[in-house]
Amino acid sequence: MPPSAYPRPLPASLGRIVLIVRALCVLGALSLIAVPLWFWASPEAIESLAPSMVGVKEMSIDARAQWLGGALSLLPVSLGLYALWQLWRLFTEYAAGRVFGRAALAHLRRFAWALLGTALLAPLVRAATSVALTLGNPPGRRMLVVGFSWNDYMAVLLAAVLIAIATVMAEAVRVAEENESFV
Repeated sequence: MPPSAYPRPLPASLGRIVLIVRALCVLGALSLIAVPLWFWASPEAIESLAPSMVGVKEMSIDARAQWLGGALSLLPVSLGLYALWQLWRLFTEYAAGRVFGRAALAHLRRFAWALLGTALLAPLVRAATSVALTLGNPPGRRMLVVGFSWNDYMAVLLAAVLIAIATVMAEAVRVAEENESFV
């Protein structure tokens, strides 16, 4: 085991953060599964929430639209669950005191890439959802709504920053291990 991966005592404040993040991961996973199921199973929810989510006002909410919308949500939900799993594993490493271990850095990097994928996927899924919800409209009333929000932009920036931090941390660990091998 490389010297930088040896467990170190965990500060109490980090221990509390580990518990909070783990609780948020569980809550997030439950929400990622339950909310799309509820949303796509409920025409009333689609009718009231979809206009603000995907930018369409005139929709035909039939079984086809519900199934297509549900299918479209599978990829972002799966990617979100993967990101939460990587975050859980990262904080498992932190809880064990292996803050700069290779495993912790790998989980941070995977979480950051999953976050970037989610951020880039969001506008595409919203656009595809606008098509799914208007497919049943008469010709001339079907819509493709494309939009990129400030939140999408900030999520891309945050993911890029996390990828950079993970890369810099991995290089710092490599240099530290190299220096320790000379002693």
